[in-house]
Amino acid sequence: MSLTNGKSIFDEAEIYRAARELRAKALAELIGKAAAGIKGLVKRHIVEPLRARNRRRRQLEELMSMDDHMLRDLGLSRGGIAYAFDHGREAEPANSNAPLTKPRAA
Repeated sequence: MSLTNGKSIFDEAEIYRAARELRAKALAELIGKAAAGIKGLVKRHIVEPLRARNRRRRQLEELMSMDDHMLRDLGLSRGGIAYAFDHGREAEPANSNAPLTKPRAA
């Protein structure tokens, strides 16, 4: 910006340079936000499910490697591992000495 007779005069080249700089900053910010969004989607829909799958596989392998005595201590049989692993044992109380209670109807 230059001054002529006390008034400021805008230089076109300076305006063009400032506009290019602002456009570049806005584009960099937009790309950064898009990359962060893509990273979140990849993590949520690809990475986390793969980690969960690997964790479950390791847990199942650990159960399968136990001997029958250890499984019996857990209240499982070798044949019931897959079912218990997939469906859980919600019908059984956490404390096997405690009686099984059903929720009361309202």
